[in-house]
Amino acid sequence: MSDTTSVASFIFKYRQQNGRTYHAYQTDGEYKSYFLPNDEPGFVPPNVEFFVDDVEVDWNFVHKFDFIYARFMTGSLKDWPRFFRQAFTHLQPGGYVEVCDILSPLHCDDGTLKDDSPSLRWSKLLLEASHKIGAPLDSARDYKQQMTDAGFRDVVQVEYKWPTNGWPKDQRHKEIGIFSNINLTAALHALTMMLFTQVLGWSPVEVEVLLAGVRSDTNNRDIHAYWPIWVVYGQKPE
Repeated sequence: MSDTTSVASFIFKYRQQNGRTYHAYQTDGEYKSYFLPNDEPGFVPPNVEFFVDDVEVDWNFVHKFDFIYARFMTGSLKDWPRFFRQAFTHLQPGGYVEVCDILSPLHCDDGTLKDDSPSLRWSKLLLEASHKIGAPLDSARDYKQQMTDAGFRDVVQVEYKWPTNGWPKDQRHKEIGIFSNINLTAALHALTMMLFTQVLGWSPVEVEVLLAGVRSDTNNRDIHAYWPIWVVYGQKPE
């Protein structure tokens, strides 16, 4: 990519709501609910191509793939069975599909995450809002069966735990928790504002008050909360 490479003007036409910018891609008609925050970096390596497209419409790739991977797409799709059917169609025989996703709400195994805690309330409300728009944030619960129904074989589900901060004694999970904390802190506003204001009817001020409590919980090492992370993969028969 040269220093003089130009960017199409439509790339910079964002929608703005509550102090955030969102993609303007297909904002008219049936695609009005496309609310992905516009947080991509301004520069990408020259050997990488990004296609801004709707994964839920018909796939028109002219070639088949050996591997199709989706990560953290929960809340983005309303028709996961169709996604897996299209993945099956566009894979080479013997190819694999793998999906890695987070599940809401927050979990805790030792009772340190109280029922009235801001972070648990937030994660439950987030899940409620996602169900109201038909794109649930616990969609991973159905991936294994949906892959099997689409024709994949040897479907495997592996379950992990992502701590919300560095509370675990185990060094590996402590490190995962530290990175998880950084990630959630950076994404909290983007994850919340649209769903709470546009779906649940909250005011931006009400959202900010709740998020202050969520941040406090997230940084509290006495709260041993974690996110369930499920990885599900399967193979197209040869």
